[in-house]
Amino acid sequence: MNINIKTKTWEDMRSSARRIFPVIGAVVAGAFSLGQIQAPVHAEEATWGPTRPTYTWKNPADHVTFNSMTDNPEIGNESNFVRVRKAGTHDPFVDNVTVEAGAEYEVSVYYHNNASAKLNEGDRRGIAENVRLYMNKITDRLNPGEAALIKGTITSSNATPKMVWDTAYLNSKETVSLRYVPNSAKLTNSGSLNGTILNDDALFGKDGGTFLGYSKGYWGMIPGCNEFAGHVNFRIKVDKAGFTGEKTASKENMNDYRTEITVAPGETIDFKLRYKNTGTTIQRGVSAYDLLGTGMTAIPGTTFLKTPRSAGFEKENLFKNGFNIGDYNAGEEAFITYKVKFSEDEKIFPCGDTVTYNNSAIAVLDTTIHSKVKVTVHRDCADKPKTPNTPKELPHTGASETVLAVVVTAMIGIGIAYYIASTKQLKALEKQHEDKE
Repeated sequence: MNINIKTKTWEDMRSSARRIFPVIGAVVAGAFSLGQIQAPVHAEEATWGPTRPTYTWKNPADHVTFNSMTDNPEIGNESNFVRVRKAGTHDPFVDNVTVEAGAEYEVSVYYHNNASAKLNEGDRRGIAENVRLYMNKITDRLNPGEAALIKGTITSSNATPKMVWDTAYLNSKETVSLRYVPNSAKLTNSGSLNGTILNDDALFGKDGGTFLGYSKGYWGMIPGCNEFAGHVNFRIKVDKAGFTGEKTASKENMNDYRTEITVAPGETIDFKLRYKNTGTTIQRGVSAYDLLGTGMTAIPGTTFLKTPRSAGFEKENLFKNGFNIGDYNAGEEAFITYKVKFSEDEKIFPCGDTVTYNNSAIAVLDTTIHSKVKVTVHRDCADKPKTPNTPKELPHTGASETVLAVVVTAMIGIGIAYYIASTKQLKALEKQHEDKE
């Protein structure tokens, strides 16, 4: 498809470019400011291709070629034409960005037919034809330390080389998900196609990519010279698929939930399982499951599910294969409560303390979180005969007292006899003393 340079459309293209583009280049302000695109932070890490002849602002190419100038006043070296920054900021566009969960990032792809403007006249060999842009599909998941490759390729049927490509990177320090923001790809230039929203499927390679253009009715055609250059910007959302699952228990109807509890055989306890979406994106098909410990029996008809949109009793599938509790937006939560009775069987819970656990699980896609409650079942032991302690006082009756009395009497008798003998001996000594006198 060729352009008739004598038509009014061609004149409109030239005049509008001369009228509008210099203003953009001088002011470089607003959403489509090319001037906000700065030199890359890590240009040496970027990958681009193919190797090709280069040109300068003062010495453009003598044929159609894209992004081969080394001194573009707006972006510097044009081989580095795919860049990224955090959306909604005035940060410079760079090759490498470390992402944050919940944030959006803006990708900018610059294009410029480096052919001299004078080649647009005459045989029109400076006008690029069938110009397309396609982006490689971006990975939907990043693990800590990994980087997502953002690769853009510009093609043209009459360019040399026929395609050029460049890359940028989204790095992550945590596990996150990446997703393209639908209908966010916008074409920006100084022509009548400025502000056009590009087809998402075509942008990511369907039918060879999305056409680029300058004027309505001439998709795929870009004349040579910087006044016909432009860029395509789109956004990527960074999501974190985080969630929690917490299991607690309370004495029946006391609403005092905790992760450890002491119960008696035959007692009924209230259990609660809480799920919360702590990520930044919707979580679909959340599943819950509960594994009752030995000696525990769920009381039928007590399983109750409360979500942001509904509340009601559920069947007993929670204790069989589990069940789907629905979809949840970021920050939403759900509660499952039910009653469990503990067995009175002394073989299961003998006297003393028996520790058992009630385990639960919450699953989202391929991620499962387990939680449990520690239950101590206490059974009082029956009274047993106690071995008597040695009395602090001796007993006053019985055989032992008789024996002790005999011993004491004997000791007294011995003492009296000794006393009498001693008295007689003393008197004899006194008499001998008197006779001597």
